[in-house]
Amino acid sequence: MNILEACQHPKIFAPWFRKPETYRAWHAFLGAMFGLPMTDEQLELYQHHTGRKEAPTEAQREAWMVIGRRGGKSFHMALIAVYLACFFDYRRYLAPGERATVLVIATDRRQARVILRYVRAMLDNIDVLKAMVQRDTADSYDLDNSTTIEVGTASFRSTRGYTYAAVLCDELAFWRTDDAAEPDYAILDAIRPGMASIPTSMLLCASSPHARRGALWDSFKRYWGKDDAPLVWKATTRK
Repeated sequence: MNILEACQHPKIFAPWFRKPETYRAWHAFLGAMFGLPMTDEQLELYQHHTGRKEAPTEAQREAWMVIGRRGGKSFHMALIAVYLACFFDYRRYLAPGERATVLVIATDRRQARVILRYVRAMLDNIDVLKAMVQRDTADSYDLDNSTTIEVGTASFRSTRGYTYAAVLCDELAFWRTDDAAEPDYAILDAIRPGMASIPTSMLLCASSPHARRGALWDSFKRYWGKDDAPLVWKATTRK
């Protein structure tokens, strides 16, 4: 089941999309992120928000989103994390005893709690996913497919040593931690080696615009409007 089918399924994510017409742009983004066939409307939205012409036909390994405040980033970060953790099996890439981690990094503890509440609601209320949970802690869920969903705050020291199936970075333009001059780059540099052993691993970075510097700004300048480059999606709030 692909992610758009899961969003429309009444026993999976559909209850979170009570007004699906307000999520058309998000569904176009999800289609692009996972390389799914698009409707004409979704293709038009994709072209508008990316400055590109050709829709991707394969899942993206890396994507950047520049989206205004209250644009639904935290909810969709949680949804993508749950989908990637529950609907894929990474065990063939793992050593005995090793777990794949889907990590969501928030800018602070308050935002981490917001994202974790979405994750918890999905895993508590979707029966087929609830059955997968073996153990939960204050900030993580261990699933029966050797995958862990973890929600934490921005720290390049605490992100080392994991095998990542996906890393989702929320509001990284606002990260300030560990006294690093460039905390976003320091954390991304710490993460990337952990993504190397799973060939389908994904990096998704989303933030409200903040300053004309840092990883988000640099990626926007480098990749916006370019086909065959990491996906960059730009939108105002709820657009």
